[in-house]
Amino acid sequence: MELRTAVAIADQFRIMFIDDDDSVREAVSEILERKGWEVDAFSNAEGALSALRGVHYDCILADINMPGLSGMNFLLMARESAPDVPVVMVTGYPSIDLAVEAMKIGAVDFLAKPFKSEELEIIVRKAVSEARVVRAPEEARPANNHRTMVQLPELARRRLEDKIKELSILHTISETLDEVSEKEDIFRKTMDIAQIITDAGKAFIMVVERDGAALVVRAASGYDGDIVGVGFSASEEPFRGVLQNKCYSHFLVDGRDLSPLVAGSMGPGKRPSLLLAPLMINREVVVILGLSGMESGVDFTNDALTLLLNLTAKASLKLENIALSENIFSSIIAALNSLINALDARDTYTKDHSDRVTRYAVQIARALECRQDIVDSISFAGPLHDIGKIAVRDDILLKEGQFSMDEREIMKSHVVRGEEILRPLNLLSLEKAVVLYHHERWDGGGYPRGLSGGDIPVVARIFSVADTFDAMTSTRPYRKALPLDVARDEIVRCSGTQFDPEVVEAFLRSGILKVAV
Repeated sequence: MELRTAVAIADQFRIMFIDDDDSVREAVSEILERKGWEVDAFSNAEGALSALRGVHYDCILADINMPGLSGMNFLLMARESAPDVPVVMVTGYPSIDLAVEAMKIGAVDFLAKPFKSEELEIIVRKAVSEARVVRAPEEARPANNHRTMVQLPELARRRLEDKIKELSILHTISETLDEVSEKEDIFRKTMDIAQIITDAGKAFIMVVERDGAALVVRAASGYDGDIVGVGFSASEEPFRGVLQNKCYSHFLVDGRDLSPLVAGSMGPGKRPSLLLAPLMINREVVVILGLSGMESGVDFTNDALTLLLNLTAKASLKLENIALSENIFSSIIAALNSLINALDARDTYTKDHSDRVTRYAVQIARALECRQDIVDSISFAGPLHDIGKIAVRDDILLKEGQFSMDEREIMKSHVVRGEEILRPLNLLSLEKAVVLYHHERWDGGGYPRGLSGGDIPVVARIFSVADTFDAMTSTRPYRKALPLDVARDEIVRCSGTQFDPEVVEAFLRSGILKVAV
């Protein structure tokens, strides 16, 4: 296997970096200094211009949005003071119009935040290299010097077109990944865009599994056969290098170990190439994007690598946000379970009641032939429908006699309090309706909003019947459970007043009366 990865050139650059954000300035300076380059960092454009008059720099990195003298105005003045020094504009709000304006003024490139250290290095090296070609002495220029000079405007025009295309792809990356929220969709979109950037015929996503011991293909595009599920050892090259170094690797495949990933990529006698790019969460590689089916022996351009690094950075951020949301959601659920346990300790009827009502409501929903999302909402929110009772005092919650008018109002408030407690979960509207509206009545006489008829969400109409049936057929400290036939007759009697008639019909054919205990 022949590795062909990017190797740092031992150049000593002096770089000016301007950004009014202290943390960004420190971070970028540290990245550049680690390359062995000298960095002069400035918090404003005025101080940078003063330094530029007395010091020669190989490259300038300038933030566009700064207080005082803006990055664009600095660019104009820098081109006058040091026209041979390349200026790269940096911004967190990239746009095609802004790029066109900056490059017309004289910027050589455009770097969008956030960016990876590898992307920053590529941009700086490219800017310095191109500037040195332009500044090369006469004898180092091509023989047809006149033609080269004439073509410089054309070169600038093509560079501007390339940058517009690059920003268009960056916009596509951001917009496309912003639209998805599931891991599988992120994987698919990332592969699609990566293939466009690199002209790769095949793409795959490998996920680190088995406590970091293995990499398993979980998504693939462009393959004749199904490679999903194929696993590789994380301790073997080339994967070990990508995991340890946390950087991309591009190489020619020699051997059969990686044949599933490059099958059919090249003709007989030719060695296929493979590119592996890491996606990281919390600075650890958790996913590897792989690309194959590219022309053998052709290196990627700096622009393609920059776009690919931007893609993997955006995809990594999206995956990290999903992981963070899942952790937050799990923490909230754990906290809610603690509240439910506390409520159970006060009133053991509540837990058994919530479980039974949820089971009955699911049966009614299926008898009503409801959509699966309605059934799922009932299953998730059902056990939480009385969570608001945690805010009701014991002397009211556990009272065996009749409630006073004030006590009844306090007890009725549990639906609103429940919705407030669950608000951080950002429940779906159907899930929220289970908690908030399960005491509404078909005739409008319920609470908390007095909704009627079809204005009551169907999940709440279903839950109302299930809740009432269980309340009547359960033994409480102050009364015994009613017989099933009595409870059934009461449900039927209240059809059209308290309950939705269609839900009552579904209740009767659901089979609940045969199995209720």
